[in-house]
Amino acid sequence: MTSTSSSHSQEDHDHILRPRAVKPGNPIVLRAMSEEQTFKPNGTAHTDPSDISSGRSTPLPADAPPSLHSISSARKQIRAQQKHRMFPTVDYFARVSHFDPKSEYRDFRGFFVLFWIGLAIMVMTTMLRNIKDTGLPLRVRPWQLLTANTWQLGVSDLAMVLSTGLSLPLQKLFRRSNGLFRWAKLGMPIHSVFQTAWLILWINWPFMLNWKWTAQVFFTLHTLVLLMKMHSYAFYNGHLSSTEDRLSALDNPETASTAAAVRYPSSSTNLNETDERTIEKKHADRAEALTQLREDLAFELTSPLGQVTYPQNLTLWNYVDYILCPTLCYELEYPRTQKIQWAELFYKTLAVFGCIFLLTITSEEYIVPVLNESALQLEGITKWTDMGLILAETISMLLFPFMVIFLLVFLVVFEYVLGAFAEITCFADRHFYSDWWNSCDWLEFSREWNIPVHHFLRRHVYGASRPYISKNMSTVLTFLISALLHELVMGCITKKLRGYGFVAMMLQMPIVAIQRTSLVKGRTLFNNICFWISMILGLSIMCALYVLV
Repeated sequence: MTSTSSSHSQEDHDHILRPRAVKPGNPIVLRAMSEEQTFKPNGTAHTDPSDISSGRSTPLPADAPPSLHSISSARKQIRAQQKHRMFPTVDYFARVSHFDPKSEYRDFRGFFVLFWIGLAIMVMTTMLRNIKDTGLPLRVRPWQLLTANTWQLGVSDLAMVLSTGLSLPLQKLFRRSNGLFRWAKLGMPIHSVFQTAWLILWINWPFMLNWKWTAQVFFTLHTLVLLMKMHSYAFYNGHLSSTEDRLSALDNPETASTAAAVRYPSSSTNLNETDERTIEKKHADRAEALTQLREDLAFELTSPLGQVTYPQNLTLWNYVDYILCPTLCYELEYPRTQKIQWAELFYKTLAVFGCIFLLTITSEEYIVPVLNESALQLEGITKWTDMGLILAETISMLLFPFMVIFLLVFLVVFEYVLGAFAEITCFADRHFYSDWWNSCDWLEFSREWNIPVHHFLRRHVYGASRPYISKNMSTVLTFLISALLHELVMGCITKKLRGYGFVAMMLQMPIVAIQRTSLVKGRTLFNNICFWISMILGLSIMCALYVLV
């Protein structure tokens, strides 16, 4: 009987309908409810028999304290959140799209990946077309172009780099001299003559050896880089030498000059902005003026990080380190990273050679054939209208290739080459460019596209000329020197001096003046469209004019 009754009770117990286990609730809701109940691991509430409630809240009396009303309201909101709709709802908010000007979203790395995928598609399409037409993947042999004049280029480039080292003994000579060879006397003219002779020699070197265009482009650009580095090293150390002389002379203030130190415009300000620090402070008495002058001169002789003081920097190791650092402006000391990231260095080095390969393919497959065909069509053409049509067709066919060339040059120089040298030297400041793609005028583009060159021109051209000429004349001089350097590069690449690049560079100033007028200023989208159109169109026009005319 006992066994029979127990089996019946077990069967009755098995037929009891039990609730299905529920998923854990919203953690925020569960945390709030845990203040009143204890939960099981599956998220269901465990209550004591004494705490069994009917599910209805007891109404609060009208005279209940505000704190109890707040707690009651919070409980009602939590219970309301637990009531799920049978059909899922969509939450809508007041938001803008990622490309909206008001959007704060700035991560568009996917487009960077898409750019490289597009280039890979272009290369594969080119190879398939060439295999169909010629049986070879490429019409030209990029390896022959990249390896042309390799030994001559390597030896010549090494000799050019070593020749810049004469700046170090010259600076030591100028500092130790007590007579005519001081920097403020004959030191500056001597070094200027040395720089001019150095530039003439190495600019003509590729022409004398009749190099291929690939080797000549690299050597010419490296020549200009070393020229700016050498100039900055010499003139900044010459300035420090003169500053040291003034500070030593103040030991006898009766015979020394007590004129306030000249403060040059900072490299962080724009060319059209006034540097407030150029305003000299007037001191009440001579003693205060001498103290301030000594402090200013001593501060000038110390590095921004406070670890090196002139002339401790006049060493061979310091000069070699400066030559390798990805900067054109010499400083006594630079911020450094803790160590070299070898994986990052390998990636950037690989990207350099990849970009050079793509530059060669784009030039030889999409630019050189177009120019050769146009040159044949122009032979025997006497009518200006026919010549104009041929030039217009050539320019239109060069638009897309030059846009690709422009972006690849930007990446290989400012992202990969400078980044690789920054990794080698542990150079910490890697702000080599800004968001130039959002530029609204050419002055803004010149500041953000090539920050190392902008700092050099701002410091050694604009800043050095400001104590002697007006702000507008300094700006014109800066654009003039920049235009001459661009024309020199184009002349070395095409082996022609036509002046098209110089004129185009100087035309930027009136264009910027027009863009700063009230009719155009502030129209960001319109100005950015004009910038991109003029950039892409200008590159194609320059190439067509230099090669065909």
